[in-house]
Amino acid sequence: MTDSRYIAVPPGAIIPGALPDFRIYVVTPQGKHVLWALEGKKVTTEQLAKLSESGTIEVFIALEEQFKYELYLESNLGNILGNQSMADDHKAEVFSKVSTNVLKVAFETSYGLGTMGTAAIQRTQQFIENALIFIKEAKSLQALAKMIGHDYRTYEHSTKVLWFTVAFLQLNPYIMEQIEPGYQLLDETRRMDMMKQCGIGALLHDIGKAFVSQDILTKNEPLNEVEWEIMKRHPLNGMAMLIDTEIPTFVKKAVLHHHEDFEGGGYPMSLEGQNINILARVLRIIDVFDAMTSRRSYKDPMPPMKAAQIMIGMPEDKEEDEDPKQDDRDMGMRRCFDRDLLKKFIVFLGNVKLNE
Repeated sequence: MTDSRYIAVPPGAIIPGALPDFRIYVVTPQGKHVLWALEGKKVTTEQLAKLSESGTIEVFIALEEQFKYELYLESNLGNILGNQSMADDHKAEVFSKVSTNVLKVAFETSYGLGTMGTAAIQRTQQFIENALIFIKEAKSLQALAKMIGHDYRTYEHSTKVLWFTVAFLQLNPYIMEQIEPGYQLLDETRRMDMMKQCGIGALLHDIGKAFVSQDILTKNEPLNEVEWEIMKRHPLNGMAMLIDTEIPTFVKKAVLHHHEDFEGGGYPMSLEGQNINILARVLRIIDVFDAMTSRRSYKDPMPPMKAAQIMIGMPEDKEEDEDPKQDDRDMGMRRCFDRDLLKKFIVFLGNVKLNE
């Protein structure tokens, strides 16, 4: 049984000389936590190598040190995700934890202010920059794909949308060409900066939900008409929160347009086709895919390939069509998406091999 007084830490997240000064523990075969290092910042590479040789996959710190540890993860994310000796599953856990914390701060500091402050924007940008180290690696796909099917909560959802968006764009540079003509001729630094900006749009696409009540966000059944109208304001709220920041215009438009339908009828502006920002068209696909494949309080997660079939408009059998647990908003998807982008996203899903 796990001792709730401690939290697990993957050894690969320990950077010699950088970890704060809290104590580190290991667990004996009898389940007892014993002191391994008196001061984390004095842990050496040699000690970590011996720990790895012993087969230890996690060490522990006291629960009271959790906040300090999470700040450490955020400050050192690039080095941690770049650690070749660290298991990809552990990297995915760190990536998810840090992204959740960054997004929580963005929500909480923006609420009541009507706009995101400079510090929150800078924190978000730094996180994205470091996260790209991991996301651009092909081997990260399987590790992060395991997040599929987890609960649909704004923070976790935005983390998955971030990863899917960046991974998808990196495999389809022609999309980036439509954002920045000549993208593939740019130097590596500029290309990474463009990708970082797209990542910011993906992570913050739902930032406007900071102004939607928790009663609506966590409701255990589909929203009623009034609640749905309130929810539909979040793209406008998100745009308003970012309007005075230095985030590029195409990113702000992506936040504003990410619920527009390619064939019209979406919100908040009922735009159509090429009038919809292309990053928003990508987010529209990924946003819906993650919502359909995530567990919600009133419905189970849908298998990824079944979600893809519904999104492209493939007919289902009668029994599935009459499933009372099916969310009506998950049906009739064909008109919502840029068909060319959707086809490429489904090819991308095949490459990720989500069902393995």
